[in-house]
Amino acid sequence: MSIFQSALAPFSVKGFYLITWATALGTNVWNTLSGYRTYKTLPRQTFGTLQSRLQPLYFTFTSLATATLMLTHFYFHSDLISSPKVPPHFTSSPEGQQALLIIGSFVPQLLNLLVVSPLASNVMFERHRQERVEGKEYDEPNVSEDLQKLNKKFSIYHGIASALNTISFLGLAGLGLAVSQ
Repeated sequence: MSIFQSALAPFSVKGFYLITWATALGTNVWNTLSGYRTYKTLPRQTFGTLQSRLQPLYFTFTSLATATLMLTHFYFHSDLISSPKVPPHFTSSPEGQQALLIIGSFVPQLLNLLVVSPLASNVMFERHRQERVEGKEYDEPNVSEDLQKLNKKFSIYHGIASALNTISFLGLAGLGLAVSQ
């Protein structure tokens, strides 16, 4: 391969596939690291408001990136798309396993975008309002039963969103390992 061809390699479909994967994985890592840093730096309610604005952008971007990755993967491996006459064979080939890793990364991001993150943000803002009404922080002793319920609900949604994001990260990291084999 000539130097010129090597320089143009990222502009091939395979190069696009790798750049898309790296961007999706890098975005996931950056979101985790920057989220932790901003949580430690900003006041809690300011952090929550910032996250409520950033998370839809993050989940939209990563959903689009992993969907693009999936479409590109199926472009290379169209035999993975089954028909009524051909049983699916995702687990019997490395390409099928890679497709499952992409799908396993895409679905959690989409669930976070459409369901979990909006629910968590809504509960968070309800909790902020209740804190103002009571004049107490969520973690102070003797908060109302309403605030306790909101705390529990937020913890559940936040935990689900975090778990889904971790699953997506593991899928993308696993894809990188699988492609490198």
